[in-house]
Amino acid sequence: MRYCPKCGAKIHDDELYCVACGARLPDDINTRFEEEQRENQGFNKWWLAPISAIIFSLVLAIALHFYLEYQQSQAKDYYKDGVELALDGQFNNAKDLFEQSLDYKSNYKAAIQSREFMDVAINIQNSLNEIDKLIEAESYQQAMNLTNDIEGKLKHYEGEVVNHLLTSIVDKRNEIKIEQVRSELDEENGIDELKILLWQIESIDSEEADELENQMKERIVNYSFNRANEELNDNHFTTALSIVRDALRYVPGEEKLESLRTTIEKQQVAFETEQNKRIQQALNQFEIEQEHNANDAVEVNSIEATLNDEGQIVVKGELKSVATVPIHSLSVKYTLHNDDEEEVLENETFLYPETLYPDETAQFEYTHYDIEEEVEITIEQISWYLEGQ
Repeated sequence: MRYCPKCGAKIHDDELYCVACGARLPDDINTRFEEEQRENQGFNKWWLAPISAIIFSLVLAIALHFYLEYQQSQAKDYYKDGVELALDGQFNNAKDLFEQSLDYKSNYKAAIQSREFMDVAINIQNSLNEIDKLIEAESYQQAMNLTNDIEGKLKHYEGEVVNHLLTSIVDKRNEIKIEQVRSELDEENGIDELKILLWQIESIDSEEADELENQMKERIVNYSFNRANEELNDNHFTTALSIVRDALRYVPGEEKLESLRTTIEKQQVAFETEQNKRIQQALNQFEIEQEHNANDAVEVNSIEATLNDEGQIVVKGELKSVATVPIHSLSVKYTLHNDDEEEVLENETFLYPETLYPDETAQFEYTHYDIEEEVEITIEQISWYLEGQ
């Protein structure tokens, strides 16, 4: 196949003119062929430049793509390493890696934010170190205020590093509470103070707090046991039980206190049973004594009827109280008989003193002016009143 050297249209070997443009074709076929080759060579050179440019552009684009990929990869690697250091608390080193990450990718938003946050984290870390000095100086309230301040600096941030910092702040706050409680705990603490300190330490989850909590619980147990035991010895069962039950609220199931509570309850039952028995015995004894006091409260020590120098009959005697309570208004009714055992007269007289206490004596004396003969006396009745009658 041949082509027109003027317009490039297809021609046949035997044609003299181009049917497309009308140009005369070379007479010699070989000459026509050489011209055609020259035309074809010119055509290939014309397309060589743009093709080369395209190829160069592609190569450049591919190279640029791999370069950017490398930059992106390096930026990510430095960023990841920085995050690891930040999570480990090495904020200064982490900040350096975030800056190196930005050297490879200046618009890396995560690295920019992390680098800025490292300044906040470094400041917080310094504050946490300052808290250690305040704890050592026993400035617990100031230390607690500082934890609140640095916690406020994190309220606008979030993420794993922030969570680690918040955990460190919580741990530091617990450390402050533990040291404060430890400083307030001494041998002079009463039971109420121990309860308050125990309440403060129970919310802290740490080995130190657990150790301190166990120490305080042991003191509460010993203190309550001793106090309850003293009350038990004085038979104050209700008070003793109250002390033990209150302590068991703080140390539920504590064997020593549970055993003491059982002992108190059993002794209370035994004491009340014995007390009821004594009361019943006392009531029985009281009834016996009341009967005795009502019927046999006095005994006669002496009684006689004699003639005086004027020839008058003088009756006198002495009674003794054998009652268990005071008696009063004692009186004696008696009769006088002559030698023939005939009744001469009957009389009643009161004794003095008016009130007679147990084991005391009372006397009476009465003169009969109308009898001038010797007589015998017989007591007919002795009367008295008990207190309250």
